Amino acid sequence: MAPGNSRFPIWISFASRSWMQESQMADAPAAQEAQHDPETPDPEVEALLNFDPVPRQREVEGGWTPELQREFIARLAVHGSPQKACEEMGKNRTGVTKLYRSPFGASFRVAWDGAVALARGRRAADAKAQPVKPGTRPPTIDHRRKRPWDDESAPLPGQVMNEDGEWEDEDSYRERAEEAQDSIAGKLLRIRRLYLAEISDCPGKRAAFEILTELPVDWDIAARGEPQPFQPWVKTNQRQPDMILTAESGWSFGEAGYGPDRKAALRRDIDEHRAEEGLPPVVWAES
Repeated sequence: MAPGNSRFPIWISFASRSWMQESQMADAPAAQEAQHDPETPDPEVEALLNFDPVPRQREVEGGWTPELQREFIARLAVHGSPQKACEEMGKNRTGVTKLYRSPFGASFRVAWDGAVALARGRRAADAKAQPVKPGTRPPTIDHRRKRPWDDESAPLPGQVMNEDGEWEDEDSYRERAEEAQDSIAGKLLRIRRLYLAEISDCPGKRAAFEILTELPVDWDIAARGEPQPFQPWVKTNQRQPDMILTAESGWSFGEAGYGPDRKAALRRDIDEHRAEEGLPPVVWAES
């Protein structure tokens, strides 16, 4: 748990109480007593919060601060659903997915996986201890549950299966997919500009690019790393020559072994230059 952060003992207590309410735990006086004690922590949830937060390249309003990362893990340990945890926090799931996939997110991923395992383990244990009779539904806080607690195979109306094997509202699922597509397209456009800037001073490469792609490149604009006039109507497509050449250069998928890892080389050059200036290396993380 983060030193000096007094918010979390109370939050963990909330998480514990929320879990007991959802799972209808009423078999032990001690558990009932802990449910009403706002200072009683949940040791298993508390242990999950002792991870290294994913470093952020820059601080932005509403960003995933270390405190919010720990709150997400605590909520995830209660529900086992990343989508529901984000909805409770009023956050977009795309951002926390970037944290999970960050090269500096190993500790966060361990906490995430542990939180999901804890929630599912408790849910399974409670379902086994209190089996639901056929044709009955357990009471819930919001009275909106449409299926028995131990039947998670059936979706609610308007839900689809997402990439985590969870049922999610179809509108939410489609919105996240569109956001991911837009994000990927934007990155590929910037990568293509990098490649054009790189070859802008080589007449042979410029001619080859124009012949293969049949695109009217303004090489003065390319040298400055600015968007080309054709960008609004020529979108990124990995099957077209312009993006195949970009990928072969190593700017697109070099970290995956497709061409040389140009981004890694650029980062090393920047860090070496900063070292010569007596500056610390850059903390390279997903923005």
